[in-house]
Amino acid sequence: TPQSVLWPSRAIAIRRACCAMSALFDFQGLLVVMLLTICTCSFLRPRLGTYIHPKADGCFGMFGRFAVIGDRLSPFVSGFCIVLAMSTVFVR
Repeated sequence: TPQSVLWPSRAIAIRRACCAMSALFDFQGLLVVMLLTICTCSFLRPRLGTYIHPKADGCFGMFGRFAVIGDRLSPFVSGFCIVLAMSTVFVR
C-alpha cells in the first residue's frame, strides 16, 4: 500500500497490533483470567457479601458463583494456580 512505502515502521506496528492475541483467544490466558476472578471473588465475598451473592441476578450473581467455587474447591483452585504459574514461568 502507499502508506507502507512512506512509513514502513508504521505498517509493521499496525500489522503487529492486528495479530496480537488477547487473553480471550489464548486458552492459557483464559484460564489465568478465570482463576484470578475466582480467587478475587472468594477474597472479596466476606467483605462485600451484600453485593457478591450467589443468588443475585446479573454480573454480581456470577461473581457470587465464582466465590462459591473458590470457597468449596479452594485446595483444587490453589493447586491449579500453582500448576498454571509453573507452566507460565517455565513453558511460556
